[in-house]
Amino acid sequence: MSDGSQAETSALVKSARSGDKKVAREAYTVLVNRYQEGVYAYILGRCRDPEKAQEVVQDAFITAYTTLDKLEKAESYRSWVIGIALNLLRRRKKEIANPDLLEGATDSREAGLAGLANQETLEAVRAAVDDLPENYRTALQMHYFDKQRGRAIGAELGVSEGAVHMILLRARKALAEKLKAFAPESD
Repeated sequence: MSDGSQAETSALVKSARSGDKKVAREAYTVLVNRYQEGVYAYILGRCRDPEKAQEVVQDAFITAYTTLDKLEKAESYRSWVIGIALNLLRRRKKEIANPDLLEGATDSREAGLAGLANQETLEAVRAAVDDLPENYRTALQMHYFDKQRGRAIGAELGVSEGAVHMILLRARKALAEKLKAFAPESD
């Protein structure tokens, strides 16, 4: 499903904020239908647990609906919901003492030190991406996972297409800097 334009998203958010409950509910249903698949894919990529991802996404849309008046830029609705979902996911991870502790131990596809090294690298990449500024994370997600181009990413972030290229460049550099420890040393 298409993400629609910024103007459409803004209009839907405005309608969802309206005092008319029926209009608000209908508009918010359209927003959920428009963005839930992308938000789910993003969160699933973070937690690798379809059931947990579904719960987090559902809670994120409920939270977004109940706090819609706090959204400053209506055209940034998608990024805002992803941020809510990420916060909910982080909160759940803290509530459950290290839920990924045994994940590598039960994976029989990789064994020994190589599997451990791959798991460690994967976790380092996830942590490094989580540590990036929100606009960098969103741009990388949209570019690499949603297969979006500069114009669509710019519309989401509220910047020009040229600025998107700079954001992606800076995001890649920041990510590379955070992951230097995992790069092979060259003598």
